[in-house]
Amino acid sequence: MYLDEHGVDRMTRLDLEKFRYLSLTGVVMKVEHARDYLVPAFNRIKAEVFDEDPDTPICFHRSDIRQSKGPFECLKSPEVRAHFDEQILRVFNEAEYTVITVLVDKQELALKNHWERTHPYHVLMEVIVEKYAQLLKRKFSIGDIMPEARSKPQDQALQDEFLHFKNEGTRFAPRALVQERIPSSNLKFRTKKDNVAGLQLCDLLAHPSHYTIRSNMGHQVQEAPFASKVSAILGNQKYDRSAYGKIWGYGAKHIP
Repeated sequence: MYLDEHGVDRMTRLDLEKFRYLSLTGVVMKVEHARDYLVPAFNRIKAEVFDEDPDTPICFHRSDIRQSKGPFECLKSPEVRAHFDEQILRVFNEAEYTVITVLVDKQELALKNHWERTHPYHVLMEVIVEKYAQLLKRKFSIGDIMPEARSKPQDQALQDEFLHFKNEGTRFAPRALVQERIPSSNLKFRTKKDNVAGLQLCDLLAHPSHYTIRSNMGHQVQEAPFASKVSAILGNQKYDRSAYGKIWGYGAKHIP
């Protein structure tokens, strides 16, 4: 499972919407599919649209793409942008993956009695580990977790929390389940320099998934046309769901 967040984990200015909500998105994909489909598909787009120099690999990063910065400057052309959108949406549709997104309202959670002992990112991590272990059980499979590295202290704190979940289990995923389905005791941190296709896919999906969750919570959010298309793909086929098609509590969850 590749992980990326949308929002910030700071606990100040929670009266401002941009600081109030934080989400964590996991993209679950078989390693073989990432190797055989996702990497070649992304490389084809990078070569065709951006004329990638193989000695200077391009890493898809949503904020740079949106702002047409750096290697994505050519996206200022409406024609090039339209072509890129068409190609990347095709990958979003055709790739075989499952999405889990958990969102926290930090303003509401801060009112809980136990909040002073909890970090918002770690709250999300606990729930997404739980959902991932449950998904792997249904798939009769095992897996590991790859977050994007942030800083050494943050990564170490997250690793420590993960070990706690492994040793103690979570509210709805007992220790035996977590240890059986996620056998490794180490998170596989990677940076953008590692150019991991799965992390790039997760980066591109985390923002629209964040706002899809909020829209389903009844929030008044405005999505750009492209993000709306991504949201439709997620809702129609990519969110984890029960055998009866229920997404809420499986591929999508908010706290509290």
